[in-house]
Amino acid sequence: MASKPQPPLDGLRALVRDLDAGSRSLPHYPQVPMLDDARRDWSELRSELQVRRSLRAEAPADGGPLNSAVLVQRMLDTMQATSPGYLRHFIDYIDTLSWLQALQDGAASAADAAKPKRTRKPRTAG
Repeated sequence: MASKPQPPLDGLRALVRDLDAGSRSLPHYPQVPMLDDARRDWSELRSELQVRRSLRAEAPADGGPLNSAVLVQRMLDTMQATSPGYLRHFIDYIDTLSWLQALQDGAASAADAAKPKRTRKPRTAG
């Protein structure tokens, strides 16, 4: 006996119910392999952009040999010359740490904004 097709509204309700159930229903939905390719391509493009930005920056002309900006620029130039793959990995790592710091700062500022402001009691002459 063939099963009776579901009305569209029942299918939509089932989809919403499954989505509400969370990640437990994820295996029941089709995977989109193209999305993984797009994520990988985006990651590579972003890495390349970050590397180009880093290498384009110039060290200050008046910076001495131990100036931090000069040292960082020399380090980036050396990494690019000896191991471009490692430089890309390093830049991705620093970018991720920067993103996490921004998230933490955003959460901290939101928590500070939620705190009630304390007011000082006026001093009485005594």
